[in-house]
Amino acid sequence: MEYRVDESDSFVEVRVWRTGTDLSKTATVTVRSRKTDPVSAEGEPRPDAPDVLRVPLDDRGVRPGLRGDQPKPGLRPGVNMQTFRVTILDDLGQPVLEGTERFELVLRMPVNGVLGEPGRATVYINDSVSDLPKVQFREAAYVAKEHEGRVSVVVFRSGDVSYRSTVRCYTRQGSAQVADDFEERPNTDASVITFLPGEVEKPCAVVLTDDTVHEEDEELRLVLGSPKSASPFGASVGALSETVVRIKDDADKPIIKFGETKFSVSEPKESGQVSTVTIPVLRVGDASQVSVVRVHTKDGSATSGEDYHPVSEDIVFKAGEREHSVEVEVLYDGVREMREAFTVHLKPDENMVAETQMSKAIVYIEETNSMADVTFPSVPQVVSLLHYDDAAARDKEGLRPPAGYPVVCVTACNQKYSDYEKTGSICVSEHINDTLTRYRWLVSAPRGPDGVTSPMREVDFDTFFTSSKLITLDSVYFQAGSRVQCAARAVNSDGEEGLELSSPITSISVEEGMCQPRKVGTVGAEPFSAKLRYTGADDPDHANLIKLTVTMPHMDGVSIVGGGRATSAMDTHAAGDLHAALSNFELTLSPDGTRVGNHRCSNLLDHDEVTTRHGFLTDATKNPELIGETSPYQYSAPLRGGNTLRFYRNLNLEACLWEFVSYYDMSELLTDCGGTIGTDGQVLNLVQSYVTLRVPLHVSYVFHSPVGTGGWQHFDLQSELRLTFVYDTAILWKEGISSPPQAELQGALYPTSMRINEHGRLVVNFRTEARFRGLFVTSHSASPLASMIMCADHPGLTFNLTLVRTEPTYNQPLQQWTFISDFAVSTPVPHLPHLPMYMTLRLLCGDYSGTYTVKLVPCTSNPNQEYAIPPVCNPREPITFDLDIRFQQVYRPSQTPHLPLSPERVAPGRAGRLTPEESPLDP
Repeated sequence: MEYRVDESDSFVEVRVWRTGTDLSKTATVTVRSRKTDPVSAEGEPRPDAPDVLRVPLDDRGVRPGLRGDQPKPGLRPGVNMQTFRVTILDDLGQPVLEGTERFELVLRMPVNGVLGEPGRATVYINDSVSDLPKVQFREAAYVAKEHEGRVSVVVFRSGDVSYRSTVRCYTRQGSAQVADDFEERPNTDASVITFLPGEVEKPCAVVLTDDTVHEEDEELRLVLGSPKSASPFGASVGALSETVVRIKDDADKPIIKFGETKFSVSEPKESGQVSTVTIPVLRVGDASQVSVVRVHTKDGSATSGEDYHPVSEDIVFKAGEREHSVEVEVLYDGVREMREAFTVHLKPDENMVAETQMSKAIVYIEETNSMADVTFPSVPQVVSLLHYDDAAARDKEGLRPPAGYPVVCVTACNQKYSDYEKTGSICVSEHINDTLTRYRWLVSAPRGPDGVTSPMREVDFDTFFTSSKLITLDSVYFQAGSRVQCAARAVNSDGEEGLELSSPITSISVEEGMCQPRKVGTVGAEPFSAKLRYTGADDPDHANLIKLTVTMPHMDGVSIVGGGRATSAMDTHAAGDLHAALSNFELTLSPDGTRVGNHRCSNLLDHDEVTTRHGFLTDATKNPELIGETSPYQYSAPLRGGNTLRFYRNLNLEACLWEFVSYYDMSELLTDCGGTIGTDGQVLNLVQSYVTLRVPLHVSYVFHSPVGTGGWQHFDLQSELRLTFVYDTAILWKEGISSPPQAELQGALYPTSMRINEHGRLVVNFRTEARFRGLFVTSHSASPLASMIMCADHPGLTFNLTLVRTEPTYNQPLQQWTFISDFAVSTPVPHLPHLPMYMTLRLLCGDYSGTYTVKLVPCTSNPNQEYAIPPVCNPREPITFDLDIRFQQVYRPSQTPHLPLSPERVAPGRAGRLTPEESPLDP
C-alpha cells in the first residue's frame, strides 16, 4: 500500500479497513510511524529534520486510534473503514529541495480484531515541484515613461534559492516596435539573468528610444524562458512568465499655452496714444505637426472699444514652430478710474493635434493719470451683513463673519463705520461722496492643514446674479476659513477718484455659518429631489402645463445651477439644466450672451432671458411665502443688487433648502429642453394605453476657488424625470366579440394584446372560442376559402394570420391567434383625439385606427369523432368578427404642426381619462 503526497499539501489521508462477518463490536488499532528499512536512497526522514512528517503521538509514542483527536477512537459497530490524517511539515521559511522521501505507517495492537494484510503503508513525500527553483515576473504589467530612457521590471525567484539559477528575459513586439521604440532583448544567452545562491530578485532592464515625436501609449512584452539551475532537478518558470510594458509619451505631448497668466500694462497718458501688451503663446512637446488655435479677448471691468482694441485671430503653428505672440492695444479713455482688467483666451486646436492648457490670461490696465487729492480718513472694515447695524457686536474681539452670508465693505465715510463720529466730519470737509465709492475685493483659500496661507487674489469675475464690484461680496465667492479683504477708492463730489485704501484681512468663521455642511471643511454634491406634475385644467395660474420642481440642500459657499437643454443655477451654489451637462463655469456663469445662447431651460437664465413662457427665475425678489426678513438686509436691493435677489428668492435660508419651480408645455419640453416622448409600443392593459415623457436633468454644485482653474470648481449630477399619461383606448373588451346573430355557426373572439414591433408593424393577439363541435382552421384542403384579416380603413394594408395554439379537442376548443401587418403605417396626423390632454405636442404617428374584419373558417366534426392531427372535419362558410381598433403609435418628436390634444371620446361608450404620475427623484 502506497501513498504519494507533495510536501506543500500539509497532510495525507490514510484509510484503515475492517473486514469480516461480525462487525458488531467496537474495534481499535494503534498506528505507529517508522523509517523505511533498508534506508531509502532518496533520503529517509531524520528525527532532526525540520520537514519530516510527525504523527501526533501519545505518551507511548503511538497515535491513540484512528478517529482524529478523539481520546478513545475506534471502529464503531457496523463501520468497516476509518480515515485519519498524518501531518506533513513543509519547510516554508527556507525551502530545501530534497527529492523524494518516504516513511512507513504500521498497524499494531488490535482490539476486537486481528491484523490482516497489508498491515503496512508507505508514504512518499515529494518536493521536486513545490521547492523547485521557480522564476516569474513580480507584476503582470508595468508603466514606463519614454523620456526616462529605460524601464526595469522585477524577476522574482521562489523555491530552493540555495542554488545558482539562470533564465532568459527577452522582448516581443506589440504596438511598440524594435529600434523605433526600444532596444531588443533577443531570445539568446545575451539576455540571461543570473541568480546567485540566496538571491530572490533581479531586474530585467529594457532601453527605450526617446524621440521628440509624440506617440500614443504603446506596448511590448517581456517573456521568461529557458530556466536553468545547479539543483539536481533544474528550474522552472512560474505562472507570470510574461509581463506587459506600457510606454507613455507624456513628455512629448504637444501643449499650447500662454507664457504667463497675468500681465500688466499702463494706460496711455494722452489721447491718440496706445500702449501695447505682448502676450506670448508657447507650444511645448512635439512640434512636428501643424496646429491652429484661435486667440480672443473678453471684457472684464475693461470694455473693448473703450479701454482696448478687441482681438480675435488664428495663430498657426507650422512644423517646428514653438512660439508666437499676440499684441493687444490699450487705449486712452480720459477717465480717472481704478485698475481695470480684461481676459485673453485660447480656443482648442482646430486640427485636434495639441492640447490647450493655461488657456486664460488676465491683463490689468493700470491708471497713470494723477489722482484727485482725496482719500478716506481711515481704512475700511470688512464685516458681515448680519452685523452691519450692530456696531457693538462688530467691536467684540475675535468676532468673525459667519460663512454663508454676504460681507460688506464699510468705509470711514459710511454712517455704519465704527468711528464715524470721528471720521464723518473729515469726509464732509473733503467733499467725499460715499455713494460713488469704487470697490474691489480680494479673497484667498482657507488656511491649509499645515498652517500655510494662500496669497490674496482679486475677485475679477462677475456672474449673471452677482457682482464683484459692489459694496457687498456675495457668499458664493468665499467659504468657511477663507480670508477676505476689500479695497475702497474715494470719489469726491465732482466725480474725481482719489487714492485706494485696503481693509485689514478678515477670516471667515469656521465654527459659525448659515448652512454648514455635515462635515465641517468639506464640500461636495448633496442628494436632490425633482419631480414632474401635470397641473390640470383647474390650476388658476398655470392650467394644463407640466410643473417641474427641483429641491436640494444648501451649503455655505456653494451655488446650485442646472437645467435641461443647457443649465440651471439652482448657492454650494447649484446649477441645474435640462438636456445638457454643465461645464466651463467661467462661461456658464458669465453675465454675457454666451450663457444665454447655450442655455434655455435653466436657472442660469434671468426672467427676461428665457425663450419659454416661464422660467426658474421670475421678476420677484422675495418669496411671497416668507413673512419678513429672516436675516438683516436679506432683501436689500441697494446693498445686494436686483439680480442677486431674484436668484436668492428661491432659497429658504431657515430650512437651508433651494426650491426651483418652472412650468412648461409639452412642446417646450420636447423642442427646448431636450425631452423625448414615447409609448414603447405597448398598451398598459386591456383597456388603457400610456404616453411617457422623459426629461433629462443636470445639476451642478458650484463653489468659487481662488486656486481653481477658471476660479470655479463643481460637482455634477445627472438624472432623468419621467411623467406617464394613462388614457382609455377602449380597443379591447373583456366580454369578447361575438359572431353575427344570423350566422349558422356561433363563436367568440377575445382580443388579448396589441403592440407595434420594432419594424413599426401592427401586432394583434387574440383568442377564439368555437361554440360548435369542431374548431377554426386557417385553411382546409376541401375548401377554396381561407381565414383572413381585412381593414376597410386601410385598404392597401395586408396581414399575415397565424394559428399559434389550439386545445386538442373538438368540444368548443380555445385557440390562440396572431396577425401582423405586412408593412408599417407612418402618417403625420393633424390631431390625436384619443389622448385627453390640453397641450400642444409635436408627433409623428403610425395610425392604425379602424375597423378590422376577422374572417375565420369553421370546421365541424361528427359527434363521435376523436381529435386528430391534422384535424378531421368539414369546412363551412367563414364566420366574421368586426374588431374596432383606435390606436396611434408615437415614434419620435418631429417638426410637424402643433397638435391640439383634447379629451374627446375615443370610442363608443369610452371617455378619455388622464392619470398623471409624479416621478420624484433622489439620486
